[in-house]
Amino acid sequence: MNEDQHLGASLDAAEVPVSGFFEQIEPKVRKGRAWTFHRLNAACDTPNGERVQAVLYPDDGQGFALYARQGQTLHAITHDGRPVRFRTFEKALTTLADVTHLDPEIIVDSSNWCEETGPH
Repeated sequence: MNEDQHLGASLDAAEVPVSGFFEQIEPKVRKGRAWTFHRLNAACDTPNGERVQAVLYPDDGQGFALYARQGQTLHAITHDGRPVRFRTFEKALTTLADVTHLDPEIIVDSSNWCEETGPH
């Protein structure tokens, strides 16, 4: 008899309460209004403000799109009405290093990653 049989529950049944527990700890993120890079700097430099974390979404053909997460709200960072994108991860890090009080942990969300197919 293996260890799981002693528990009296299947692993699938145990996953449901576990995922519910983590959703309560970390509620779903909602999309907020777009911010300019100036607004991102201001949000990070607000005394006693809520922490701001950079989130990068990779796109094989267009580079990394920049978002800011403040609390449970995700803000697209724009310039002249267009998304701010970085050609390389290194360029994103170099630019974000100049944002005072930005949370040092940067998220790279690859959940929708799809490699672009080039010429055959």
